[in-house]
Order: sequence, then C-alpha cells, then structure tokens
Amino acid sequence: MRTLIIQALLLISATVFSQQTEISAVLADGQTREIIPYATIQYGENKGVLTNDEGVFVLPEGISENNKIKVSSLGYEETEMLISELKDTLFIKPSSITLTEVFLSDKDLTGEEILEKVLANIDSNYNFNYAKKRFFYRSSYFNDIKRMDMEVEESTIPEIDQKFVNNALTQIPRYVDSYMEYLGDFYGNYDDQKVQVIKIANLYNPTNEQGVEELGERMEQIIKDNLGEDTYVKIKSGLLGFKMDSDEFLEEIEEVEEPKEKTAEEKAKDSIELYEDLANGIHSKLRTSLKGMFWKEDITLDVFEKSRKYDFEIEGYTQIGSDIAYVINFKPKRGADFKGKMFVSTEDFGLYRLDYDIVKPLKKFKLFGISNKADVYQGKMIFTKDQNAKYNLKYVERSSGNTFGVSRPLKILVKKGKWYWNKRLKELDLEMDIVASDVSKGQWIIYDEEEMSEDSYASVEVNNQFDYKKFKKYNSEFWDGYNVMEPNQAIKSFSAMDESEDSE
Repeated sequence: MRTLIIQALLLISATVFSQQTEISAVLADGQTREIIPYATIQYGENKGVLTNDEGVFVLPEGISENNKIKVSSLGYEETEMLISELKDTLFIKPSSITLTEVFLSDKDLTGEEILEKVLANIDSNYNFNYAKKRFFYRSSYFNDIKRMDMEVEESTIPEIDQKFVNNALTQIPRYVDSYMEYLGDFYGNYDDQKVQVIKIANLYNPTNEQGVEELGERMEQIIKDNLGEDTYVKIKSGLLGFKMDSDEFLEEIEEVEEPKEKTAEEKAKDSIELYEDLANGIHSKLRTSLKGMFWKEDITLDVFEKSRKYDFEIEGYTQIGSDIAYVINFKPKRGADFKGKMFVSTEDFGLYRLDYDIVKPLKKFKLFGISNKADVYQGKMIFTKDQNAKYNLKYVERSSGNTFGVSRPLKILVKKGKWYWNKRLKELDLEMDIVASDVSKGQWIIYDEEEMSEDSYASVEVNNQFDYKKFKKYNSEFWDGYNVMEPNQAIKSFSAMDESEDSE
C-alpha cells in the first residue's frame, strides 16, 4: 500500500511539473521508488540545490540543457547526466559496498573513538575561511490546539451559558501555520558574519491568541454590563485570585481610541524600523545556527561534548561520492537527551551528516494544573566536501517546540460592598481543560559559495534595502529568477484565514 501511495504521488508530481516551464523533477530510489529528501544536485563548481522534504528540486533559470548535473546522496551511487536527459522523476541506484572497499585501520574503532577523531580533525577538515554564500532560509511556525474545553459549572449571568461558550470556542482556529522565506548573501565564517538580504516573503496567519482574546473581550463586556455602583469583580482560579473594583475594571477594558492617521514622516520611520527588524531577525537566525554547530561547546545537542553519556553502534558503511562513510547510530546511556544517526568519512573522519531527535522533553514544568514541556527539538546538519577536500556547510534544519496545558477552575464573581461576606450579584464558574502546542522550524540552505579574503570581508557593506512582501497565499512569482528551495505541498496550499488583510 505504501509503495502504491508513493507511486501515485510521483505521478501527480510529474503531471504538475509537466505544466511548468522551469527545469524540475522528483528524486526517488530506483528500487523502492521512495522519495529522497535533502540530496545534492550540483550544476556547477560550488553551485547546487538540495531536494526538499518531498524529494523535489528546481534548477535555476538560464541553465543550458547541455549542462551536466551531478546527483549525490548518502547511500546512493553518484549519478551524472545531461539536463536534457532529465525526466519528471529521476531514479538513482542505492550503492553496494564490498568489504574490500571499506577503509581498514590497525584496529577496530568504537563509535566513541570515531567521534574523538572527528573532533581532533575539525581544524584540518572544515573550511573556516571567509566566503560569500548565497542562501535561502525558510522559517515555519505551527500552532496546534489539541484540546480546548470549557465547562460552565454555574452561571447567574444569563448571557453566559454553555451554548455561548461553545459558540465562542468554535470561532478559535485549532491549527495555524505561518512561514517566512528569506533570500540573501551571507559573508563571513562561523564566527564573523554579515548578511545582505535580497528578498523576504511573509506568509502570515494570525495566531490562536486572537480568538482567545475575542472571547475574553466578549465576556468582559457582558460583565461590564452587570456592574453597578459600589461593586467589584473578583477572579479566582483555585487558591489564586485577585479583585478589582468597578472603576478599575472599567478602566482596564476601556476601549482604545481609534489610532490617528499617521503622517508621511511617521510612516517612513515605521518602514525603516520594520526593515531593520527583518534584517536583524534573519541575521540572528543564521548566527544562532552557526553557534549550534556540533563541535561547539555548551550547546543543547551534547552528543560530542558528553559522548560518555551515549551508546554508539556502527550500523555499517555507505557511499558518498567516491568516499566511504561509517553509519553510526547513537542513543542515551546515562540520562542523555538525544538519539540519532551520523555519517563519518572513513578516510579523514569528517562528519558529512548528523540527524538528531530528543527521546524525552528537555524541560518539564507542572504546578497547580498548569504544565509546560519542551518536547520538540530535532534537526540535521549536512556538509559537502569541495575540490580542496574541505567540508562546507550545505544545509541546517532545526525544529523546537513546547506543549502547554491548563486544567484548572476559573471563577468570576461580581460582588457589592467591600467585605468578604458581601452579596454575590453575579457568578460564573468555569472548568478549563486546554492543551496546545507550538513548533518553530528553521531550514537554511547554501547554494553558491566563493572564498574571499579577510580584507574583502572587512570592506563589505550591507544595507536594509530589499524586497519585502506579505502574502495571503503562496506566490511563486515572487521568486521568479531566483534559486530557492522548492516549497512543500503544505506551503503551496497555504492560505491565510484573515482574507481581508491587505498585503504589505
């Protein structure tokens, strides 16, 4: 059944691609027909693209069909072909390795010993020179309300009953996704960076908080209508609570005046600040990714720094171009947090790829019916070797997220007088049961790279002049003429819930 589904997806993809003028294809396993994500499609020296998580790749416009492409992926034979020979689906063969091809040392190395050699050869293996790199970065955000129940235990406010609450909850979207896509030039190395943004696309959706705020505003207005002279509002949740007299409450929910029309100078200032924030934002994302490289100290992913806490298993060997690599699995041994797989050259002990995922929440908190756990932290790093046998960063991906829960009572009282035993004019008792999660995902791909001197790097000046657009639906035309990672189907299907909002 799985194979039939994959073949159907490939057929659908081929039908879609046949209607496009750009050169694109789906990469798949020649035996199983399964898609191959994050493979390298090289079309020139230090120039190439990666297949996305659905195995799709698109070559930039202007490439001659007489050019060759080189396809390489872990565990597969390196394939070269003319672009003119490219079909809608490109199948490549899994590599077969004989024991005589495998690098043999004087003694069998354990997984931990291989990791020690990886770290010992960092300076000689990896390229720490200054360079200019064209990059594409996709930032994704997902907010998912898994459960949102509010039971009305008691209500003496006629306007608020179970039907009112249920209707209000239906207005709150249960799932929201948003995306930001950045294209630019990156200058520098792992320690010093400058970023020149070229284009940014913002596929924005309002978060679930807006629906919650709307429900709160409606309830506040109803309570406001039930307030009178010498009254106050008391809000309790279990043993916790606070109160406000009617004047304080009304002051809190007082309607904000309609904003005045901004002057041309104010609008110009806002625009400058927006572009500064956008440029600083992507610079910060890239800098954070570089600080998380596997050889850095005091990072969350501690498999190299605290290898003694992990068990390592050499699963076997795989081919990467003309090189042979160890395939090493790792899992926690003494309370560690991660499991995963890495691919290490048997020749120079350079790390080609590292995939990781947590086996338990990194942090947990639960008190008085409120819980929060950091239960998503996973990603991958992919490096490629250049003509000088130096490893260069090609792709970084990381997802992180939390699950938040509230299981508590909520009581709202409207009382008259200043004493505890004063008469209750109105009362609303709710039982809340809410579970929601949010996940942020970053994908950074480097396409073209050229080395530069330290003096050249020092002379680079960047600015905040770039093309920025906010979209309600995915707009592929925005990226015409630029080399970007092909969007997956979720992004292509993106449509903002607030269709009335204008694009910026």
